Amino acid sequence: MSTDNRLMIKNLQKLDHFYVLTSKATNLPFAECDSETFDDQTAIFEQEQDAKEYAEKLEEENQPTVVTEIIKDKMSAFYTGLYLTGINRVAFHNGAGFCYLDLSAVVTVKKPEQKDNMPPVMNDSLQLTAVYFLQELRRPNQNTPDPERNARLREMEQELIANLRRSRFVLALDVTDVKGALDLTKPNPDVKVPYLKNSTGDIIQPIFSDLWEFEKFRQKNPRKLQALSAPFQKLVPPLIQNAKGFALNPAGFNLLLQRDKVEALAKQQ
Repeated sequence: MSTDNRLMIKNLQKLDHFYVLTSKATNLPFAECDSETFDDQTAIFEQEQDAKEYAEKLEEENQPTVVTEIIKDKMSAFYTGLYLTGINRVAFHNGAGFCYLDLSAVVTVKKPEQKDNMPPVMNDSLQLTAVYFLQELRRPNQNTPDPERNARLREMEQELIANLRRSRFVLALDVTDVKGALDLTKPNPDVKVPYLKNSTGDIIQPIFSDLWEFEKFRQKNPRKLQALSAPFQKLVPPLIQNAKGFALNPAGFNLLLQRDKVEALAKQQ
C-alpha cells in the first residue's frame, strides 16, 4: 500500500461525518463496478458539495440518488452494510479528487460465523447481483428501444436467478402471542406470518437474503418476530395462501418475486 493511500485512510477514519449517495432504485449505497479492476465500490465524500455534484452527474445518466450524511456513530453500521452487500472498495473523495481504498484497509469487519441449517448471516453474492440488476432495471427515462441494454438486463437477470436458486433465505414468524417456548414441529395457532400490501392491496410476504436485512425489518416492526430459514426450493410451502409472492429485503431493495415464477424456478433442476 502506498504512503498516499495510508494517509487517505487515516484522514477518512478521523472524519466525524461524511456523505454517500443512496440509490433511489435500491435504498442502498449506489454501487459501481470498476471497468478495469472489476472492484465493486461505493463513493464516500468529505464535502457535501462534492457529493451533490456527483449526484447531479449520475442524474444525467438516469441514475437518481440522494445525498446521505453518515455521522460517526453510524459509520460502523454503514461499513458493515457495505461488506454484507459485497462492496470491497470505497472511492474516497477528499475535496481534491478520488482515492480508491480497499474496504478491508479502512475498517475491520469480522466475517460472521455461519452455522449449518441456521438462517444465513450474509449473502453478498445475491445482494450484489440484485443491486446491479435493480439499479439498471429501475433507471427512469428508458422508453427508447435499446437492444444493448435489454441484452445486458437479460444477462444480469440470469445471474440473479442463479444466485436466488442457490441461496437460503430468512423468513419471519410473528410470535408475539405465543406463550411459553415455541416448538416449530407442532402446529400453533398463535404463530402468525407478517405480510405487506402493495399499492393495489395485494398481499406480499416479506423474506430476507440474510439476518442483517431481517434485523432492518424487525427494528421497524412493533411485533415480536423470529427468524426461520429455508432454501429457495422450499419457499413456496410457507408462502401465505393468498399472497401474490415475496418481497425480498423490503427494508432494502424490495424485489418482488411473484408466486408463479418462484414455483417454476423451484421445480427446475
